[in-house]
Amino acid sequence: MKHVLTLNIFRFLNLRSRVTYVIFLLTFGFSSSLSYAQKASILDRAITVRVTNERLEEVLRVIGERGNFSFSYNPNEFDLNRRVTLNAAGKAIRQVLDEIFKGGAAYKERRGHIILQKIAELPAEKPQDIIINGYVFDRATGERIPQVSIFEKRTLASAVTNQAGYYRLKIPATLANPRLEVRKERYFGSSIGVTERSLDISLVQMPLDDRLQAVAPQLKTISRPATDTLIVRVPTVQPILIASNDTALATAKPKRINLDNVEKTFVDAFATAKQAVHIQNVRDTLYRPFQVSLLPFIGTNHVMSGNVVNSMSFNIIAGYSLGVNALEVGGFANLVRWNVHGAQFAGFANLVGRNVYGVQASGFANAVLKNVEGMQLAGFANATGGNHSGVQVAGFANLTGQNFYNGFQSAGFASVTMGKMYGWQMSGFANVTLGNMHGWQISGFGNVALRKFRGVQISPFINYATIHEKGLQLGVFNYADSSGAVPIGIFSFVRRNGYRRFEISTDELNYANLTFKTGVRRLYNIVTIGGSFGIADKPLYTFGYGLGTAINFGRGWMTNFDLTANKIMEATNRFDTSNGHFYRASLGLEKRIARGVALFGAASLTAMTAQPGYLKVDKSTLYQVFPNTTLRNGLDLTNWVGFQAGLRIMNR
Repeated sequence: MKHVLTLNIFRFLNLRSRVTYVIFLLTFGFSSSLSYAQKASILDRAITVRVTNERLEEVLRVIGERGNFSFSYNPNEFDLNRRVTLNAAGKAIRQVLDEIFKGGAAYKERRGHIILQKIAELPAEKPQDIIINGYVFDRATGERIPQVSIFEKRTLASAVTNQAGYYRLKIPATLANPRLEVRKERYFGSSIGVTERSLDISLVQMPLDDRLQAVAPQLKTISRPATDTLIVRVPTVQPILIASNDTALATAKPKRINLDNVEKTFVDAFATAKQAVHIQNVRDTLYRPFQVSLLPFIGTNHVMSGNVVNSMSFNIIAGYSLGVNALEVGGFANLVRWNVHGAQFAGFANLVGRNVYGVQASGFANAVLKNVEGMQLAGFANATGGNHSGVQVAGFANLTGQNFYNGFQSAGFASVTMGKMYGWQMSGFANVTLGNMHGWQISGFGNVALRKFRGVQISPFINYATIHEKGLQLGVFNYADSSGAVPIGIFSFVRRNGYRRFEISTDELNYANLTFKTGVRRLYNIVTIGGSFGIADKPLYTFGYGLGTAINFGRGWMTNFDLTANKIMEATNRFDTSNGHFYRASLGLEKRIARGVALFGAASLTAMTAQPGYLKVDKSTLYQVFPNTTLRNGLDLTNWVGFQAGLRIMNR
């Protein structure tokens, strides 16, 4: 067992290095395997012996000759003159010796000998346990079958046959009408009543056509009410056959998670060698109201824990089970192959192979390979491989592999949904939804929705949506492939149906302006720069930023209302001075004259703060709506009505 347990540790740590594996086998495995082969080679040999009323000494000699070995024993420990009658045909030497000594001797093998040692007789008292042993063989071929699972349902006592098909099982002597359940992959299961301590078992192999191959049993789910008011899903097993890929009967494999591979992953990572055999062979679902374990293979469910559904489960360090129907608490970790109904709490992690219906809470992580209906709370991360309906809250990250329904994700760093999202995503850094989304995304850096999005995105930096059908984007930068929503930010860009204009214009202050407008018609951003080519009494250049909205009248006509804030730059100006600012509101009219080209004109009202006499232009030609005002900082606030006119290049 030493090398088998160590191999499982290698699987758990994913140490797949061939060099390490070979060195490990040479160091530990070879000597253990060799000693095991020697130990099984004599006692498991089949011989035929028929003697009548012969002395024990002669019978042992005959057995040694038939089995090609010799016995070693202390003649003072045995009555060699005892008369023995024996009729054994094709039985293992171990069974022949059991029949002769009836539990009064122990057998040890060493260097081609069998050493017999007398077992001291104990005071007569009611035995607490009985030993059932024997061999399991194929009924058609007579060959012994290794790695067969044998267990008793009420006590969960279990055994696995060795390479020679031998098993040894201990059950309580007080157990009424014990029955052994025998399971082996690709063999029909068997249930056998215990009538004697030496019990050979034959199994019938499932019939296989040359074109057919056995696959894992098909699980059908039915529901029945349990005493704890939870709905318990009881799997029923139906072996099925499918055609192999090289026949006309082959069927396409569905594109979905292979539960057998999920199960195998769990087995490789956490189960002992004996547990792995049971999980492979046993398709029965065993139920226990309560269990306590120290480690996944040390507890009241013994090594059958991977086949047991518990209502209440308490794991001092870690536990491993088929399912939970009410409550599970683990000091370090809880590991469940199938479903959890109820609540699951762990100091470090909860790991579930199928579905969770209830609450998971852990100090570090929760992982469910299929669906969650309920709540996941973790100090570091939550992961759901399938659909999630409810709540995910984590200190670092949340991941949902398919769709998220009717709830919210909240994480210190990021929340990611690979499919559709219906609800809220809130994270300290980023939210990502790869499918359609209806709801809210709020983050400390950015939000991403890669398909259809209906809702609100809020972040201090960037929002990205492929198709933003309805709602709002609020951030410094907003992007959408197409949008029926309103983006609010410093710079918003909608690729397909957005509003974009590149303008070349003139006004009363600058001979030439270049302006770019981007966003949607209801609200767009304006970036503009202008200048007068160094002409005296004109600004050297100006630049500004603003917001605007447009109304489409049809037939190529559109009106715009823009608000901009601008800075005038002269050779002696500094960027951070308050001198030379002007603020402009303009109302204009646009007419498309060709595809992608339009002319426009606008009336504007401009207010400027500047030092007295800052601009030398003659303002007598300009109409002032309000009288000039001197501000507290000594700057003059002046205003005038002006104009804009020019050419626009449109995105559509």
